[in-house]
Amino acid sequence: MPWENRRIDIFIPIIVALLMIIGLFAIYSATRDYGIMFVRKQILWDILGLAALFLTMLLRERDLHRLSWVLYVLCIFSLVLVLLFGTVSGGARRWFDLRIGYFQPSELAKMCVILVTATLLVNASTKHMFFSLLTTGTLALLVAIEPDLGTAILITMLWFVIVFCSRIPLKIILIILIFFIALMPLLYFFGLKDYQRERIISFLSPSMYKQSSAYNVTQSLHTIGSGGLLGRGYLKGLSTNWGYVPKNHTDFIVSVIGEEFGFLGIGICVVLYALLTFRIANAIRLAKNEFWQLVNVGIMAMFVLQVFVNMGMAMGLTPVTGVPLPFVSYGGSSTLFFCVQLGVVEKSYAVGRAGKEMEGGQLW
Repeated sequence: MPWENRRIDIFIPIIVALLMIIGLFAIYSATRDYGIMFVRKQILWDILGLAALFLTMLLRERDLHRLSWVLYVLCIFSLVLVLLFGTVSGGARRWFDLRIGYFQPSELAKMCVILVTATLLVNASTKHMFFSLLTTGTLALLVAIEPDLGTAILITMLWFVIVFCSRIPLKIILIILIFFIALMPLLYFFGLKDYQRERIISFLSPSMYKQSSAYNVTQSLHTIGSGGLLGRGYLKGLSTNWGYVPKNHTDFIVSVIGEEFGFLGIGICVVLYALLTFRIANAIRLAKNEFWQLVNVGIMAMFVLQVFVNMGMAMGLTPVTGVPLPFVSYGGSSTLFFCVQLGVVEKSYAVGRAGKEMEGGQLW
């Protein structure tokens, strides 16, 4: 079958599978003191994620519009429930314990922001834009209360990216952006907890907090640096073996890859992420209409932001937040919902090509 006649982008699931394999090797290295428990659970989530990717492609186009608001209501409900009955870890209520893993409603919130905002902004009216800001702000506020400030900020940034790429006048977007910037000092002094303010200060001056809030980053930097160009070798990382970097199977998994596979290992991950980003951008180019364009823009923005924040955090380039590395970090909710988002990209790809073919148009 010629490449131009394919109804799906076959490279997307291939790249995702490669990243998952890298993640399983890194997770085993970071958690092998516990046997294969973490790897077994992650394999299950990876299988569920890939299945969800292909099942999402089977959705009808009109069903996706209807599901946007259904998912939004379910998301609000789950975010409220997790605040009341969620599992407490590190002083935060962010997860439901499902025995096979933890479900994090904030991952569903990212998906809802993309679908609902794209649905509303197709009209390009100021009223719908402010309504989308209200729907997004409600989700971001509930996530921040957990507390999960990093994800709440990501959700807000995601909304701005989608709005910026819509037909909403730039003047209005800039006014809202300036308003948010003006609120930052108030948020810092009155909205943040002490440990959150300390994380920001330690990011700006890590040497002063290397034994406290900057400890993870300091150890991560040393660990990545010790890997050099080619790494120490699989299962031979001293910092990984001795557990010098906390949460190195989730938030700081880049440190495991950097120590054992060196700059080359991290570089391979970056190349795979870049290729996946390019495939999503291709879906934007071939989108059927503005709705699909905005959905794909949102998915690409969320993906790029999360990769940048996670890798930047491990290398001291961004403040520490509880954001996993897509398809590589240990975590079920992140894997599942990123796969669902890529399933939506595949659906957009099929619908876009089908629409152009039916109209007798030329593919770009």
